[in-house]
Amino acid sequence: MTLEEIDPPAMVAAAVQVFLLLTGVLLLWRIGFSDKGREVRRRPSPLTPWLISGWDFAYAIFIVIAAGVAGQFGAQVLIGSVNVSREVELILMGLGFQGGLLAGAGVAAATMKQRQIAAGIVQPRSSMRPINLWLAGLITLLVALPVLTGINLIWTTTLDHFGFDTSRQELVQIFAEAGSPGIILGMTFLAVVLAPLTEELVFRAGMFRYLRTRAPAWIAFPLPAAIFALLHGNLVAFGPLFMLGIIFAIAYERTGRIAVPIIAHGLFNLNTVVLILAGLDF
Repeated sequence: MTLEEIDPPAMVAAAVQVFLLLTGVLLLWRIGFSDKGREVRRRPSPLTPWLISGWDFAYAIFIVIAAGVAGQFGAQVLIGSVNVSREVELILMGLGFQGGLLAGAGVAAATMKQRQIAAGIVQPRSSMRPINLWLAGLITLLVALPVLTGINLIWTTTLDHFGFDTSRQELVQIFAEAGSPGIILGMTFLAVVLAPLTEELVFRAGMFRYLRTRAPAWIAFPLPAAIFALLHGNLVAFGPLFMLGIIFAIAYERTGRIAVPIIAHGLFNLNTVVLILAGLDF
């Protein structure tokens, strides 16, 4: 293939991706190996313990799961009453499930807050400015990219070696083949806005925050990340998503603000969307 035969959007996207990866490598070195990075890591986490009982946590999990199932059931009922394409069906199912989870998380959070207020427990808030939240989210994304690139290469090579299917998620495949602007916008909203918000509230602000002061780090960090990766239902995506979940948990613990992994998650998904639309395979 000659240079003239390469699609210009793909060339631009590839160049930007290389720049992001190189920037991520530099930041990863600075955070992981420089003296200043080691000094920052020695500072105590600003994330305060979540002072709720095990029964309260189980109750919150029940609310979230029940709301997610109810949302998905409502989407199935709607799909059964109208004739829609497979792309629209996936969007509606995603909106139903993610929207249900988000509603359940909101109800659970409000319930837990009221119980804490009644018990005289006040959770302090971080004073990070919005610009710093976005900067921290961007840095989290940049640091994650080279790590995930390496994990993805090792993971897919291992799966190929043992004869496992390494095809992409169905949603990714449909995204790559979507021709309707409405389908692309709907899937982009689901991937870049709704899913990051819901998943970070459930897995990091919920499960990880509860476990981090009640279980060893080797359980608190990987367990929510493993469940997060498994729920995406694709073996080839499990390895990178598992590591992504751990990175998001680290970002949450080091900043004390759930907005940071939410922003990083949304930017990560946006980067993936751009690569797909540019025609780059990954």
